[in-house]
Amino acid sequence: MVSKVPCVYSVINTFTAIFAFQYKVMQIQLDIQNEFGTLKTVVVGVARKMGGMPAIEDCYDPRSAESVLNSTYPSEESCMAEMKGFIEILEELNIEVLRPESIPALNQVFARDIAFVIEDQLVLPNVIEDRAREVTAMAIIEGNVPSSNIIMMPSGCYAEGGDVIVHNHHVFVGVSNNEAFQTYKTSRTNYAGLTYLSDEFPGKIFKGFELLKSDVDPRGGSLHLDCAFQPVGCGALLVPHLFKNQEDVDWILSFFGADNVYQCSTEEAYALTTNVFSVSPTQVIVDDSFISLMDWLRTKGMKVFKVSYSEIVKMGGLLRCSTMPLKRD
Repeated sequence: MVSKVPCVYSVINTFTAIFAFQYKVMQIQLDIQNEFGTLKTVVVGVARKMGGMPAIEDCYDPRSAESVLNSTYPSEESCMAEMKGFIEILEELNIEVLRPESIPALNQVFARDIAFVIEDQLVLPNVIEDRAREVTAMAIIEGNVPSSNIIMMPSGCYAEGGDVIVHNHHVFVGVSNNEAFQTYKTSRTNYAGLTYLSDEFPGKIFKGFELLKSDVDPRGGSLHLDCAFQPVGCGALLVPHLFKNQEDVDWILSFFGADNVYQCSTEEAYALTTNVFSVSPTQVIVDDSFISLMDWLRTKGMKVFKVSYSEIVKMGGLLRCSTMPLKRD
């Protein structure tokens, strides 16, 4: 049985004075209606002070464990360089990029998971114990958001931002049943979390998707929903073989239209090809190795920006994982 210990956000205010952004942040306006509205403000994770290669027993996703076993785990310097290239694209597009100060000896690259925005609400979820220290870096974000715009999920309700995809009237959620949630560390969102979120946003239609999970095989399961599926301005990206139920795959193909869905191969799934980052309905940032995807996006009228994330992917996440959008038009 996997131990799932809730991360309590009530302690965050204690750390507000400790953690600060590199420049002063005034009151943050939140507005997220989908994954591809024109991006205005985004939090990007940090790679500085990552703490070096972890011990195999300290890895909590199979791709990181594989990298440790193969001695290919990325260096802090390479991750910082890749994130710098990503941020340069964002800033060239006049997007406001916020970055928290790093906590020593802690991997904070994947900012998506420890908090996320739906409509004008900052949702602070319970996350697995292995990621509990990351939440303290969210103190300055919380401190600049009105309390009426903050939702703290109660004990027993788990979610991570990689599992939550806002799509206009819908919210798609990667979810695990009780057996999977108690068995796999890669099960990060439970049905209690899904139910709680649907109650908090009664105007949205919530749809849960169960994914295959594995703690040891990075090809045998999906860590989060955005590693298997993500809408973009022209349709959606999909990894059919990572879904537990074929009817969910059929639903997505029907909802978006099969011609508007890019279906990833096994190797593209391993490379996290669905984990791109949209900056507008017609603009998307992708890893520079996704040649076939880039060609498909261009045939759909999309402008593609390329960046190398070949080292960061070895830790089990990619572009969407390393961002937390706060405002889109």
